[in-house]
Amino acid sequence: MPNTILLNNKIYHFKEDELPCLITYKEKTGGSQFTVSMIADLFLQGSKILFFTAYPMAKENFLEQINGSESKTAYITNVEQLNTNIQAIILESGNEKLFLEAVKELPDITERVILVKNIEAFNQDVLDSCVPLSKVILSGNIDTCTAKKQIVNKKYNTTIIFSPPETILPVTTPPLEKYMGYFSSNNKTGLIGLKLNN
Repeated sequence: MPNTILLNNKIYHFKEDELPCLITYKEKTGGSQFTVSMIADLFLQGSKILFFTAYPMAKENFLEQINGSESKTAYITNVEQLNTNIQAIILESGNEKLFLEAVKELPDITERVILVKNIEAFNQDVLDSCVPLSKVILSGNIDTCTAKKQIVNKKYNTTIIFSPPETILPVTTPPLEKYMGYFSSNNKTGLIGLKLNN
């Protein structure tokens, strides 16, 4: 069962027109869990997904949250398997070469919401390839990211901050409680977090 996203204490569902989105956080501040819940929410609303993270734990969390819809996902470990139209393509964690091929080869890449989680763990090529995409969610610690400049210079429809970064972003963050983020989009702002459905 997916976690419930709360914006200003009200249930909130993300829409694709709120992308591109930057989610920045330090470890153990809630941003990681939130990112997976956000992509699960979009998936359950019918969005096509390309799911790429540095570590496999996020994949397990995603599959738990979409419990019952696993038949709409494919776990891809090599380029030959990319010939699929399935709703959620989950790439092998940390396989940067596979991600670059997916961005290049998938015929429906512009239709997919692309999650790149743990941006600080990836090299410049990965970030260069995903920064220009419009339906992208970039998630991780902006302060330790190799392509910090390109990421900061991109225009986002939504920015979510779980721990105020040292990197200057065009969003001023109020004081935050643990596991809460500050949400800023084109037409709304507020405090965002999760109600965990265990």
